[in-house]
Amino acid sequence: MNLKENLGKNIQKYRKLNKLTQEKLAEAVDVDINSISSIERGKYFPTPDNLVKISEALNVSLSDLFTFQSLGSCEDYEKEIKNNINLIRNDAVKLAAVNAFIKNIL
Repeated sequence: MNLKENLGKNIQKYRKLNKLTQEKLAEAVDVDINSISSIERGKYFPTPDNLVKISEALNVSLSDLFTFQSLGSCEDYEKEIKNNINLIRNDAVKLAAVNAFIKNIL
């Protein structure tokens, strides 16, 4: 994965953790929703000014946006799973799908 893709994934992750839609983030940054979508997909790199606005809107530092971790340890995987579960905790259909998958691999 390249820099733009890693940055886009982090922006998407922090946006979801903050329970923001792409539309709300776009409003906070004062850009078009398509710009946020393209950034999250790793198609475009935000301007320096917009990068600062994104970090402020997501309540994270610029270094957080550029911290790309590769998972490796069991603790890392557990933390990532918990973060992902937190993102869908109010969606019974997705939680049921995750539960069924986990049961399948046990």
